[in-house]
Amino acid sequence: KDVSTSQKRIAVLFSGGPAPGGHNVIAGLKKVLGHHQLLGIKSGPKGLLAGDFKQLSDSDCQNVFNLGGFDLLGSDRTKIKTEEQINKVRQVIKTHQIDGLVIIGGDDSNTNAAFLAEYLYKEGCHVIGVPKTIDGDLQAGELLPISFGFDTATKVYSEMVGNILQDTPSSQKYWHFVKLMGRSASHVTLEVALNTHPH
Repeated sequence: KDVSTSQKRIAVLFSGGPAPGGHNVIAGLKKVLGHHQLLGIKSGPKGLLAGDFKQLSDSDCQNVFNLGGFDLLGSDRTKIKTEEQINKVRQVIKTHQIDGLVIIGGDDSNTNAAFLAEYLYKEGCHVIGVPKTIDGDLQAGELLPISFGFDTATKVYSEMVGNILQDTPSSQKYWHFVKLMGRSASHVTLEVALNTHPH
């Protein structure tokens, strides 16, 4: 069987919270896969366990290109870690004849992807984790200096903080505190501070 011409079935899902660029990953996959099938898994890992797949067309992907959110497929935060869940995923992969699984998610989701890669290897299914998080806490030196989502989030936050810095000097008797997302790593806060130089 000629691997270069035989049609592969690749499935993709979102996991965790939305981040700018998620839809572009799917659009890019669709373009790169050419004649191979791209299947979207609805509702994230929960949809994978349920076998909730849908064929993704060129127009599906074009309609969400450069749009935020994860609404093309939806997402959730189900952790796949029990033996029962792993066996269920294994069965779903066999039933739907999936050759590759792409998981777009943050640190927890990529840990899931790593475990699933081991469990599904014998089934002939390759698993790829795509690091997605605005927190900036998924890094691997020059190979992955930052995850997608971080750049957009910090630019938006920096614009807001910059506006506050511009407006607040007129109210001389108040202190203003800005609380930002970013979990314990605080990369978001540091990047916004470097961009805006607050007092």
